[in-house]
Parts: sequence; C-alpha cells; structure tokens
Amino acid sequence: MKVAIFLVSGSASRFAETGALSGVLHRVLRGVSSTYGISSRERAQWNHNPKEAAVSDAAARLVVVEVTTRRENAPAYDAYVRTMIDRAAHEARETGWDVTQLSAADLGVSGLLDAADSADAIIVMGGEDIDPQFYDGERGYEGESYHFEIADAAQIELVRRAAATRTPVLGICRGHQIINVALGGTLLQHVEAPGHRVTDLPVEYALVEHPVRLERGSRIAERFGREHILVQSAHHQVADRLGDGLTAVGWAHDGHIEAIEHESLPITGVQWHPEGLLAPTGQLRVLLDGLAAETRAQLQRS
Repeated sequence: MKVAIFLVSGSASRFAETGALSGVLHRVLRGVSSTYGISSRERAQWNHNPKEAAVSDAAARLVVVEVTTRRENAPAYDAYVRTMIDRAAHEARETGWDVTQLSAADLGVSGLLDAADSADAIIVMGGEDIDPQFYDGERGYEGESYHFEIADAAQIELVRRAAATRTPVLGICRGHQIINVALGGTLLQHVEAPGHRVTDLPVEYALVEHPVRLERGSRIAERFGREHILVQSAHHQVADRLGDGLTAVGWAHDGHIEAIEHESLPITGVQWHPEGLLAPTGQLRVLLDGLAAETRAQLQRS
C-alpha cells in the first residue's frame, strides 16, 4: 500500500512545522512493492480505445454534479474537493464533452432536476457522507461528517430519473454511494479495516493507494483491459446491501465493494478517485471513454 500525499495550497508549512508531513513523506519515499504484480509502468498502460475518445461529432452534454460550493467552515476540505471536481470537468472537456457543473445543495431537488434536464450523461462526484435517513441508518456513527441533506435528496432523485430515462451515470466515491442508495441500497457506515484512507492526517491531505480486483467480463474490467488495478481512495464508508439491479464488480483487498454496475442500465460507480492528482495516468480517461460509449449508444437509440 502507498500513501499518496495530496497537499492543498498553504497547508504544507503547517504540517512541516509539526513534523507530521515529513513523517508521511518518509513513508512515501521508502516505496512499496507492487501488489498483484502490477509494476509502475503498467499503472499507466490502460486499455485505452481511441475510437471511444470523442463523444460524438456534436458535443454531448455532460452534467458534473457536486455536493455544494459553500464550505466556509472547511476551507481545506473544500479546496481538496474542488481540485478533483475541476480536474474531472477539465478532462471531460478535453475529450469532447460540453460540460456543465452543478451544485446539488445550491439548487435543491427541483432546481437540480431542471438544470440537468437536457443532460446526455451525468457524473456524480465525491463529498460528505450521505445522511443516514436516506438508507434507514442512524446518526452518531464513528467518523460521521457534516451532512447536506438537500444535496443528498437532489442527487438521489437525479440518479433515479437517470435510471428511468436510461441516461448514463458515473458515480465517483460519494457518487458511487449515491447510486447505491438511490436504487434502494445501504451503506456500511464506518470501515474498521485499514487501507481505505489515511487515519493520521485529515482526508484533504492524503489518499491511500491500494489494489482493486475487477470482475472478469464486467464492463469496467473490459475497459481497463485487466482484472487487477491500483486506485487512490479516501473514504470511510462503502456500499453494503446493493440497490435494485446493481451488482458488485470490484473489491478491495478486504472484500469491501469498490465498483458497481447496473445489470441492464448504463450506470457505473467507483469508490475510488480516478480524478485524484496522483491517480494512475489515464485512469479517469478510461472511465470517461466508457461513459462516452454508453452515451453514444443511448443517443443512437433515441
């Protein structure tokens, strides 16, 4: 396992003063042997299909949905989330999408549904824990974050409408969990096993690199061209009981679910962060190309 340090502007000096940063950097620079025989060179060699690079001759409309644009009490975490959301949106534009970024908390349920009404595809990004009321859970669990109930409700309804209209959806981290909850699934509220996030630094400063095993024959395994990949994660919750029509297609070393697909709809969720700054080269592009292929198929059917 590797710890990939993701420093937010202005934060390095504070951790250097305490010695925490230098200690983590020491652990990183020692290096760790590849897991499942994946070399550093192989990390960048994904099964990229050039034919899937462009969405269509006329740019398809992609909506990238985040939780909120307002985290006045958590500026470091907001900067961390913002950087990855902007990277995903930028990469999508580079591959030919007409991208619109929307905030679920700012728009609410009806506002988000209206703003995303013309979307050809949707990406639901990472962020805070989903309020347990949406999956019959209870508050007061270990590691509980602040909740944005309006954003939760809006994103859940957006995914449900996408399922009804066969609009392709990609969920990342929290977005992966939103998909599961929207379709009737539940979450394991706190992962006790190590290896899913760094516990001695705030989440905005570090991601954990770990292996994921993909289901042979799954859409995601075919896109990556392999059954074992390395990913970057920073989460303490995972999908538990799966929602209607969903199947697990990726697992961490401890058996926790890391990727899901819908059996008949163009819906995919990944628990990790392909948009992380230190994520394996090309990993986000593979998932965007898969989303583009699903979008083209749906547009051709309509």
